[in-house]
Amino acid sequence: MTSISFIYPSFLFFLLLVPFFILIYFLGIFYNKKRSVLFSNFEALERISGIEIFSKNYVSLYINIIIVCLLTFAIAGTVVNYTTTTSSFSYVLAIDNSGSMKTADISPNRLEAAKNSAKKFVEMLPPGVEVGVIEFSGDTKVMQDLDTSQIKTLTAISSIDLGEVQGTNIYNAMLVANKLFGDRRMKSLILISDGQLNVGDTLEIINYAKRNSILIHTIAVGTTEGGLTEFNTISKTDEDVLKSLSLETNGRFFRASDAKTFQDSFSYILKETEREVSINISFYLLILALILLAISWTLNNFRFRVFP
Repeated sequence: MTSISFIYPSFLFFLLLVPFFILIYFLGIFYNKKRSVLFSNFEALERISGIEIFSKNYVSLYINIIIVCLLTFAIAGTVVNYTTTTSSFSYVLAIDNSGSMKTADISPNRLEAAKNSAKKFVEMLPPGVEVGVIEFSGDTKVMQDLDTSQIKTLTAISSIDLGEVQGTNIYNAMLVANKLFGDRRMKSLILISDGQLNVGDTLEIINYAKRNSILIHTIAVGTTEGGLTEFNTISKTDEDVLKSLSLETNGRFFRASDAKTFQDSFSYILKETEREVSINISFYLLILALILLAISWTLNNFRFRVFP
């Protein structure tokens, strides 16, 4: 069963603008026709040109009414609720953007391969799954709060670049991820990294994850042979750290040496169940309103303009 709810229902009073705009619209037509007495034979001009000079332009009216409704529903926070098959977990994608992720043993490099595969994982998710995105190196930055919008999540992943602070601080990434989860009970952190932990302690990370009931899946990025860094050194993946993080928190460890193994890893992570999901469609309503606004502006300047 599908239902619609609003996060901020008080803003629905803006729908009262619809009858107001309709009233102003027809008053405008009446006023313009009244002014036409200043000119002499508009009926003849209409017959010659084949154009209704005082056209009611109902299409323009309808578009503007729809725009008002869409904007109102957007600021009111429209949420669609329905039951479907979806994941029982909320996920935070933690993508390592330290300097070693620039290594090109995976084409085009580890970071880009991780980002591309993370995007495919988001696209694989059923509707209604909450996903957050963080990047981490020596510091951690939230790129996307938990959200069900795939467009927002994909955009957040695309915006990840190499970090400015040196190091790989997985513990800090864990702290930030847990804040994103809030009071949710089914929490899963997907850690995509080459595992070169040089800030913090593995045991400390594991204990924190256990205390907060966070299931950690780890995906090791890189080949067995490793790759040449920009400093002419060989960078190899530290599987032991990533294996211990996933094993001790009941998650799974995966090695991703190419795009296919990345996708296979994400397929294993997904757990499906049937439950009610809520999707906030305010963002999409806002985009649609802006598109219609552009169409309305174009029509008013070309199609609906009879006289300058």
